[in-house]
Amino acid sequence: MRGKALLRGLAAAMLLLALPARSEAAGAPADHLEKVVILTRHGIRAAMSTPEELGRWTAEAWPAFAVPPGHLTAHGFRAASLFGAYYREHYRALGLLPAGDCAAARVHANLPQRTVETGRALAEQLLPGCPARVDTVATKADPLFDPVPAGVTHLDPDLALAAVRGRIGDATAWTAAHADTVEALQRLLLNCAAAECRAQAQPGGRLAGRRLLTDVPSSLDRGRGEDWLNLQSPLATASGLTESLIMAYADGAPLASLLGGRVNADALNRAGAAHAADLDARLRTPYIARVGAGPLARHLVDLLTGNGPAVTVLVGHDGTILLLAGLLRLDWVLPGYQPDQVPPGSALVLERWRRADGQAVLRARFTAQSLDQLRALAPLTEAQPPLSTPVFIPGCSQAGPAMDCPLEQFRRVMQDATRGE
Repeated sequence: MRGKALLRGLAAAMLLLALPARSEAAGAPADHLEKVVILTRHGIRAAMSTPEELGRWTAEAWPAFAVPPGHLTAHGFRAASLFGAYYREHYRALGLLPAGDCAAARVHANLPQRTVETGRALAEQLLPGCPARVDTVATKADPLFDPVPAGVTHLDPDLALAAVRGRIGDATAWTAAHADTVEALQRLLLNCAAAECRAQAQPGGRLAGRRLLTDVPSSLDRGRGEDWLNLQSPLATASGLTESLIMAYADGAPLASLLGGRVNADALNRAGAAHAADLDARLRTPYIARVGAGPLARHLVDLLTGNGPAVTVLVGHDGTILLLAGLLRLDWVLPGYQPDQVPPGSALVLERWRRADGQAVLRARFTAQSLDQLRALAPLTEAQPPLSTPVFIPGCSQAGPAMDCPLEQFRRVMQDATRGE
């Protein structure tokens, strides 16, 4: 009898060893996605200046867009639709956006045509078969995207000037620190080295009548009206030219029409340093970021901690994202882009997850289509996804691949960041 009992004990022990551990067993608790907020920039737009104005800086004529300055292009609408379709399939696979549920997502856009139409492209794809509703405010300025013009925050121009001056110093010194970036863009625009460009820009030369970036004066003064500050420099001028080039390339303009074929994705990546540096000074300066992004930051907390649609999309501008990034000290780098660059249609995605241990956490990432995906209108799938990288939230994110940020800690971070606004 004693031998049989021993054998039964051994058999039971062997059976226990053969069973998987609780964490590996089928049906074990898993992380669950509960809510998503997508803060996105509008899609590809026409240049803000006319081809004639832009052509003053280039050796060749500037290609024209088929829509008015600043408007979303037809190509841009299709590129945004591709991103919307990707969001739908990605989040449907994670249990959100069930087919036929028209209340599962909400899109809110700033007032310009390019943001509203980007929102419509996303709404059509997120909720196919439902009315493509895009919410906007009825006032002249949206407090989420333009809180100073809307009158919900106040910016002191003298303090803004001091805050920027404290970061970049004298405007002439700031320009000198980025001289290589400016000269590289001038070489791309005019197809000549600095000394050669200057000689050819003289009367009778190949570039007579063209302007040189290196001749733009540098100054930093107090802003007036709705302008927060007046920052002029070769870098600031280069910033606008670079962004116009990026838009034309992403919009599918024939390569031969883009500076005689000298423009490609690599050249635009290098040129993007001017735009990134200019916007960093204007928008990521902490005082300006707190005033410009405070109302948006509080709204994000409400969206992520409250009820409402499973997916909320807020369609703004590169400045919308960069102001929030400056407020929270967020950074990212995507292949083919400059650090903290905000390409057309890119987004800061905030996801509320319920972990297996029951804790609610926030996971942040920055995502964008590559320039070539935008230009080719490449479909986005899980096998061929957009670019994406996790974003670390200082004071909140934890170690680990997902960089989990406990939701209650995120609330406290936001409160601290907006205090004194």
